[in-house]
Amino acid sequence: MRYQFYREHKYVSSALNDLERLIAQTDFCDSASLEGVKRSFEDLAEMLKGHAQYENERLHVLLNRKNSTIPACRHVEEEHAAQDAQLSQIGELIQGISLESDEEKKIERGYQLYLAYRHFVADNLAHLHEEETQILPELQRLYSDSELQQVEAGTYREMTPDQMIAMMNILFPHMNRQDRQAFLVDILSLEPEKFEVVWQSIQFSIAETERLAIQRKMKNL
Repeated sequence: MRYQFYREHKYVSSALNDLERLIAQTDFCDSASLEGVKRSFEDLAEMLKGHAQYENERLHVLLNRKNSTIPACRHVEEEHAAQDAQLSQIGELIQGISLESDEEKKIERGYQLYLAYRHFVADNLAHLHEEETQILPELQRLYSDSELQQVEAGTYREMTPDQMIAMMNILFPHMNRQDRQAFLVDILSLEPEKFEVVWQSIQFSIAETERLAIQRKMKNL
């Protein structure tokens, strides 16, 4: 299997859907519930903006360097900009509910928030699909696996072991065995000293059979 980006999309998709369910179940007349939506949305927005920045600066720039002509190459960053605009709109809808004093209007505003956010999720999931079905194959066509791995080499070089551990604690519950192994093998190959610290912390959160399989894989590197 070729070197693969976008494994973290499994977490992104889950986070998007978690907030959709929260908004769907929220009593917008209850200030504590609304505050919970606001905090969850702000956390999600921060994550999405950081993720888009990483893709723009580390992945999509690779297409430009090779003068890729696929349609997705031309508009993927435009979609990231559109995402920022949608996030701002959703934030304003949440603020509008907070400021509204009439309960019936709060309920109506809450429903409009739900519709807007659901539309945002649909757009975002389509965007993730495009990246994995169009951008990734193009990157694999234009670059060797070793060249693609060097993209993550820069990422892991900048990260501390604690940051790597925090990342894995967030991502791994949403991934399968192959995804987790890919992350760990990457770090072992690129930052072996940091890996020793990471592995000591993360290994016992992994099922024993999987942990043993990963250890066997590491011995063969």
